Amino acid sequence: MNNIVTRMRQSIDKELSSLIPTSNKFSLLDFPDHDNIGDSAIYLGETAYFARSALRPSFTSTCHVVDWKEITERVADGPIFLHGGGNFGDLWPAFQEFRENVLLRFQDRQVIQLPQTIHFRNTKNIERTARAIERHPAFTLFVRDNSSLELATRNFECDVRLCPDMAFFLNIKKEGNPKHELLLHLRNDKESAQMHDSSKYANCMMVVRADWPSEKRNFAFNSKLETVLQSLTNLEITNKPLMREKYYRLLAGRRLKRGLSLLSSARLVITDRLHGHILCVLLGIPHCVIDNSYGKLGSFMNTWGTMGDQVYTATSLDDAVNVLTRAEGLKLKD
Repeated sequence: MNNIVTRMRQSIDKELSSLIPTSNKFSLLDFPDHDNIGDSAIYLGETAYFARSALRPSFTSTCHVVDWKEITERVADGPIFLHGGGNFGDLWPAFQEFRENVLLRFQDRQVIQLPQTIHFRNTKNIERTARAIERHPAFTLFVRDNSSLELATRNFECDVRLCPDMAFFLNIKKEGNPKHELLLHLRNDKESAQMHDSSKYANCMMVVRADWPSEKRNFAFNSKLETVLQSLTNLEITNKPLMREKYYRLLAGRRLKRGLSLLSSARLVITDRLHGHILCVLLGIPHCVIDNSYGKLGSFMNTWGTMGDQVYTATSLDDAVNVLTRAEGLKLKD
């Protein structure tokens, strides 16, 4: 295990261990049921961290379909953990609305937000979130970079703690051997800082461009069917919360495997996704990082010092290609 990963795990333990429950009577809400593989990496890191203490949540859900009554039935007054990531704020409003709904509904128990990056475009939305937090007597907010820490401590009346991303608790390895010399792993969504023009590399057989791969048709259905068959074999078919938790882990595991296959397909990687960076660190892949639209990657890397041997930064795609190929001795040929 490299020094960065060891240091990240120690930092997570230092901040989070005191809040880990002593039994399985807790909830883990906001399962990331979408094809952003970075969120699946976080979720599996979260469950791996709980599993170290032989714990697994008694209730899990997405933010879209929640049986609020069942949470109380399954975990009584146990704590609620909210999935970490980069959706705390108003860039992805559905997740923030769900988070604030949890704070409103469950003021009788501890709510713990696992490490998030915070980003608001509108100060009125900061004020609305601050009011929701202010009304809750036992909310702990973990943030994963200094910029988020500064915003949270200035605006929110709660216990705010700095903690690395939970994906650092993954134990992973490369999926196969590299087929390409260079992967341009670049966002295709609204967090991209710029429209990266990779056309000049389109005819280069050594280079491939791809964002996280999308789901195949019937992916969710086939995964659910496999979970049901496993539960029948293990006589767990009547335990719906257990089946749901196993189904979520299966979904996240298969999504992560697709992401690892993509990153492992090249000897070198250029990425503007935070978990492109984190997974490359975990896999030991030389890579260069370009920041996203609001500085998420730069803030995280500066906070935790995840720049190291064979980890580089750049301000544009062409700059990244020049930096990485020069540092790693690669000459691109058509």
